[in-house]
Amino acid sequence: MKHTRLSVSLIIVAALLFLGGCATKIEEGNPRQQDLAYLYKTLPKLHVDFFHETSRTDFKNAYVDAVRRTENASDIDLYFSLRELASYAKDSHTSVGLTQELVAQLSAIPAQFSYVEGAWRVSVVERMHESLLGGEVIAINGFPMKEVEKLASPMFSHDNQVWLRHYLSQQLNLTNLYTYLGIATSPTEVVTLTVKPRSIDENQTISLHPVSAEEYGMLSFATWYQTHPETGATNAPYRALLLEEWNTLFVQYNVCMSYEEYPLDGFIKEILALVESALFDHVMIDLRYNSGGDSRLLEPLVDGLDVLQEKQGFSIDVLIGEGTFSSALMNAMHFKKRTNARLVGEPTGGSLNHYGEIKQFSLPGSGIPVTYSTKYFVMDKTYQTGSLIPDLVIGKTVDDILSGRDTVVEMLLQSY
Repeated sequence: MKHTRLSVSLIIVAALLFLGGCATKIEEGNPRQQDLAYLYKTLPKLHVDFFHETSRTDFKNAYVDAVRRTENASDIDLYFSLRELASYAKDSHTSVGLTQELVAQLSAIPAQFSYVEGAWRVSVVERMHESLLGGEVIAINGFPMKEVEKLASPMFSHDNQVWLRHYLSQQLNLTNLYTYLGIATSPTEVVTLTVKPRSIDENQTISLHPVSAEEYGMLSFATWYQTHPETGATNAPYRALLLEEWNTLFVQYNVCMSYEEYPLDGFIKEILALVESALFDHVMIDLRYNSGGDSRLLEPLVDGLDVLQEKQGFSIDVLIGEGTFSSALMNAMHFKKRTNARLVGEPTGGSLNHYGEIKQFSLPGSGIPVTYSTKYFVMDKTYQTGSLIPDLVIGKTVDDILSGRDTVVEMLLQSY
């Protein structure tokens, strides 16, 4: 799937809606309300099938509510209102982005959370609270995490629960979000975080002071990835490792793009030449951290390994997880269908059959970018909706993360 980005300049639409006999008027000179009207009118027209799971009445009601709320709203409130409207597409690719001006207005607590082993966990925290790493987050400002997740769900475009939690983890520390959801009265007020530490049975409540985006980068943090496994996530777009003890080639593909300084086609040729000459017993293809791009770029590797597997008989394990999305998910299915490969890991953030091929426009008042899908991809007509489920499910554990172990890779190597 090839993702392109296109800026569309359209004329601001002034809208007058009638709902239940009551008119909702867009005020002239109110750029926030005009942006809401623009998204309301434009997004359903451009999206390939905006109302596939949403009624027009529900979308209209949500729009009317949003217009009424923005009369005295902040820029950040507008941002969340726009996101809530876009999420009615029920499509992980259709969403509202941030501008630099909005980022400068954000506040966050010095902590981040990840969903692991069936619960929200502290994955990053200010160093003075390092002992809480891996602990289960019970509540934010007294609101249980199940309730927080339920309240936040309409703000995060998703078509399955795995992607909701993956996406939510990236902004679950924003106090502006807490204020919008009603679990805080101001983005600058102190936040109480209730955590069940790993070391003791009693819950512990701490107070965290929100900081600006600029201040956030100046703090000292502890992270549960301080000990990093060799096969963990990296900034490299693609790389390969020789796991000699197991006669295994590990290939990590982190983005479906080719880079000029190290073209992907050259990397693929090197991999295929190595596999042909080295006679490996196993090949691992790691797609766990790949959120997409152009699915076609990896096809020469799929086809090349298919030919070599027929000749040499090595196994192929394709690693997938919550970060596997869009084109990367399609690559996983290409391996599954065109080689004798096994999918290993956790359910994917992307849905197997999904909307995609995104384009973009910007809202005229704020310049906020809006992405939308232009095509529906059916990878398997017989598959139920939702995440791609691995053939062999291996979930990461808190203990392994903290000790710097790659649960999936280690368990696979032990099975060889």
